[in-house]
Amino acid sequence: MKKILTQYGDLKEKYHMNKKRMGAVFVALLIWALASQAPAQGQEPKFNSNPEDITKIRGVLEEFRQDIIHKDGYAITKLILNPDVLFHHINNQEEVDSARKYNAQFDGIGPSQLDGFAKLLATSKDKLDENFRNIEIRQDGDLGLVTFDYDFVINDKVHHSGLEHWQVCKIDGQWKILSVTWTVYIHS
Repeated sequence: MKKILTQYGDLKEKYHMNKKRMGAVFVALLIWALASQAPAQGQEPKFNSNPEDITKIRGVLEEFRQDIIHKDGYAITKLILNPDVLFHHINNQEEVDSARKYNAQFDGIGPSQLDGFAKLLATSKDKLDENFRNIEIRQDGDLGLVTFDYDFVINDKVHHSGLEHWQVCKIDGQWKILSVTWTVYIHS
């Protein structure tokens, strides 16, 4: 009987030791898992980006600006992927409410303003320019996002300014404008 009690005590001690080891292993694995997650959550995603494409995207921005200066609406339309892209300022609530008096379904974005902008450039007698500041370009493969502050200048005077976003895409080896949205703050 003494032998059985000794064996039972040994088994109980081994079980208790294995339980402690398993607990320590579990805690160690938990700490490792949490530690390996921490850096991953704080890191920016890795984009498929390269300096050559960023330079080309920046070139589209400069072409756009030069087309405004030269009042070449047709050239601007060649930078755009197709005539149906989103090209519109963001309406403020007052503009939305006014438009909803005629169209209850108005969503704040009307038809593309690309044709009107190209026509303005082609027919304006004024000196026009658009200045870009704080340009940020993010690119992942064939998709890019361009964000910047702008001033639209008429006859050397800032007419309006705001924030502008472009989506650009690379097709047939060229970067094209996929959408343009902007805010408008009129200067007195």
